[in-house]
Amino acid sequence: MKKIILRLSNEIGNQMFMYASAYSISKKMNRNLFLDNETAFLSKKNVSKYGLYNFNISSPIIEDKLKFKNKYGYIKRKFLLKTEFLRPSKKFFIEKKDKHKITFFDEKFINNRFNDVIYLEGHFESPKYFINYQNDIVNEFKFKDESKFKNIPFFNQINDENSVGICIRQNRFSEGRGQNTSKNDEKSRKFTLEQIRYINKSVSLIKTKINNPIFYLWSNDLNSIPKDLLEFEFKKIDLTSQKIEFDQRIYSLFLLSQCKHFIVTTSTFNWWGAWLSNNKNKIIIRPDDDFFSNFRVNNRDFWPNEWIKLNF
Repeated sequence: MKKIILRLSNEIGNQMFMYASAYSISKKMNRNLFLDNETAFLSKKNVSKYGLYNFNISSPIIEDKLKFKNKYGYIKRKFLLKTEFLRPSKKFFIEKKDKHKITFFDEKFINNRFNDVIYLEGHFESPKYFINYQNDIVNEFKFKDESKFKNIPFFNQINDENSVGICIRQNRFSEGRGQNTSKNDEKSRKFTLEQIRYINKSVSLIKTKINNPIFYLWSNDLNSIPKDLLEFEFKKIDLTSQKIEFDQRIYSLFLLSQCKHFIVTTSTFNWWGAWLSNNKNKIIIRPDDDFFSNFRVNNRDFWPNEWIKLNF
């Protein structure tokens, strides 16, 4: 059977997009999907960690000899990419970007001539890749520790109320090695304030659509949010005081996915929490593509059509 090897990278929400899209692409190409869970995470620039082991995914990890690990593997991959144009059957497909480094849904490459082993690289952040396999993807992303997750008090609170999940992404431009500069700090601060402006308006809209909404707030940095600017009452999801024996990123995502409704920002973590919610009547509000002054999502086809776009 021919193979697709997916090079995973970045944070958990990005990894989920990569996997969901690669899973669907592998089905359409009639190939087996394997995961490279190491190569990109060994990079000095990458501060994130592989996290899909927390789900009941069916695709196995590829054997070491087909990964590009260590210095030799790095050089080998560079050489193969440089000489790719010489091969009639390609070994790689790397997601295409436009001149602004923005991607878009495009499956035309499936019809290209490929080697028996393909390396797939990119974020593929569009539900259009996996819309025809939606039930499969929901099953692939079943949480392994779900029975344990339900024992934490937050779970019952969120399920018993007309809960609305909200995320604020802090430090957007200053995270990562070498990014903590005064310029990036200021851009991050502005991005936080813009998110709050969008959220306040979305809260007003949600209140016209559902009865007695209870707002729950997630953030990667709860302590520095200017809470006085949030024009509504909310409950913080703060897991720092909880004795948690499993991956906190995944438990936090599980809790978010239990909400009934959502005000979604540009975070992939936030996107997947809303998408995985099984509330058939869920209302999901998302920002206009041009709302944030210094940030755009990486894929023009990022948002599902049924999510409500908030215009300003």
